[in-house]
Amino acid sequence: MNCIICGKKSHSDRCFNHKLRKPLSKRKRLSRKYKPVTTEIVENINQMHEFFLSIWKKKTHRSEISGEKLPSPVNSLYFHHIIPWRKVEEATYDEENIILLLPSEHGNVENNKFRYEEINKRRKILEKKYNL
Repeated sequence: MNCIICGKKSHSDRCFNHKLRKPLSKRKRLSRKYKPVTTEIVENINQMHEFFLSIWKKKTHRSEISGEKLPSPVNSLYFHHIIPWRKVEEATYDEENIILLLPSEHGNVENNKFRYEEINKRRKILEKKYNL
C-alpha cells in the first residue's frame, strides 16, 4: 500500500510522516504543591534522628527478629515503630515501641504487620500500655 499524500510504501493509507496524530493539549498542567519545609519539621527530623542514634548506641546492632547483623552506617530503615507514631503520639519516642530490623524485614512488616511473632507479642504489651 502507498501513502495517499507522498506515495511512499506504508502499512496503511498514510506513511509515518503523514499519519493523523492527536493534537497536544493546550491546557497547562498544574504542578504539585509541596508544603514548605519549616523549622518545626526540621526540628522534628533532628529529634527523631537523635532518638534513633541513642537506641543504636544502647542496643546490639542485630535484627531482633532474625539475629543477623545490621550493616554499620545507621539507617532509619533499621528502626520500626511497633505502634505507629502517627496513631499514638506518646509512642513516638518510647524505646519499647522501637524494634531493630533488617531492611527486608522492615518491608515485610510494612506489608503485613502480623508477619513476625516477636512484633505481635510486643504489640499486645504496648496496646495494654497505651489503652488501645
